[in-house]
Amino acid sequence: MRRKKWMAGIGAGVFAVAGGYFAYAHFAENEISRESLLRALPPDASAVIYVDVEAFRRAAILKAITTWGASATGNTTTDPEYKEFVKETGFDYEKDLDRIAIAVKNRGGKQNYFALADGKFDRKKMEAYLRKNGRSEQTGGREIFHVATGDAARTISLEFIAKERIALTDGEDLAATIASGANEAGHAEWTERFARLAGTPVFALIRQEAAIGGVLSERTPGGFTSPQLARLLNELQWISVAGKPEGDAFRAVLEGECPNEASMRQLADFLNGITLLAEAGLNDAKLRQQMNPSEREAYVQLLNSVEVTKLDRGNSKSVRAALVITPEAWAKLSEVATLPSPRPADEKKASGSGIAPAPDVKKNGERKLPARRP
Repeated sequence: MRRKKWMAGIGAGVFAVAGGYFAYAHFAENEISRESLLRALPPDASAVIYVDVEAFRRAAILKAITTWGASATGNTTTDPEYKEFVKETGFDYEKDLDRIAIAVKNRGGKQNYFALADGKFDRKKMEAYLRKNGRSEQTGGREIFHVATGDAARTISLEFIAKERIALTDGEDLAATIASGANEAGHAEWTERFARLAGTPVFALIRQEAAIGGVLSERTPGGFTSPQLARLLNELQWISVAGKPEGDAFRAVLEGECPNEASMRQLADFLNGITLLAEAGLNDAKLRQQMNPSEREAYVQLLNSVEVTKLDRGNSKSVRAALVITPEAWAKLSEVATLPSPRPADEKKASGSGIAPAPDVKKNGERKLPARRP
C-alpha cells in the first residue's frame, strides 16, 4: 500500500511538473500583445517606433490616409515583386500584419534596426521562401535566416520566435539582440513612457542622445533656422510623436520632456508664437492669391486645432502640442496632391514672394493669446 502511495505521489508530481511546463510553454507561445512586444525590445535603443496595424484597419481615417498617399505618390498598383512574395508566402501585410515595433540603435556612428512583427504567418511557406532566397543557420537549437538586400553591405537576419511573431534585424547578431530584450534590466525608463502612450496605435519615442535641434536645422525645408528652437530641442530628454484615430478624425500629439520648468515655459511660449505667426502668414493677401484655396483651408484648419499644454508630473516636466486632422483636411490635401506640378516659369514667379522665416519668439510671463482668425 505504501509503495502504491509512493508511486502515486511521484506520478502526481510528474504530472504537475509537466502540466506546469506545458502551461508555461502555451502561455509564452500565445502571449502576443502590445505589452509583450514592447517589453521584448532591446533597452539600449535610441528610439522606438510602434504601429498597431490591426487598429488602423478598423479606423475610418485609414482609408483617407491611404487614398491621399496613393494620390501623392501616383502609386495605384501593387508592385509585381510584392505580388510574387504574397503568392509564395501567403502573407500580405495589408491583411495579415497585426502590429510592429522597431528599435533604432545608434552605435559609433552606425545605425541599425531591430524589429518585432506580430501577424498571421504561414510558417512553412515563409521558411521555404527564406531558404529559397537566402540562407539559414542553426544557433542554440533555433533556425536563423539571412536574406541579402539591394545593399551589398546590408543583410537582414530573421527568426520565428513564436507562432505569430517574427524578429528581424540588419545588425550583426540577432540572437544577442533578442536576449538583451529578454533581460529585465534597463527597461524601466522605456516601460514608464510606453505606459503613458497606452491606447495609442502609432507612436515614435526618442531618447535624447544627440543634438536633435542641430539635425532638424540641417534638414528643414526652405533654409528655415531658429537658434532658440534648436537650443530648446537639444535640452529635451525624451521626445514622443503619437497619433490616434478619433472617430473619423486623427489626433496627432508631439511631447517633449524638459529638464526644468524654465525650459518648459520657454518651449510652450515658442510653439504658441510660431502657431500664431503661421496663421498670420496664411492670412497674408499676397499668399492667398498664390496658394491653392483648398490647401490653404486645410492648413488653416490644422492650425486652428493646435493646442499647446504644459504638463508637470512632479519628477518630469513636459510640453505637449496636439492637432486634429479631419477627413475634410485630408480630402483637401488629397485634392492638391492630384494637381499637376507647376511649370518652371510658375515656380520662378512664386519664389519671389512668400512668408519670411519666423523669428525667435520670446514672451515674458503668461498672457492670453489673441484670437485666431478663420
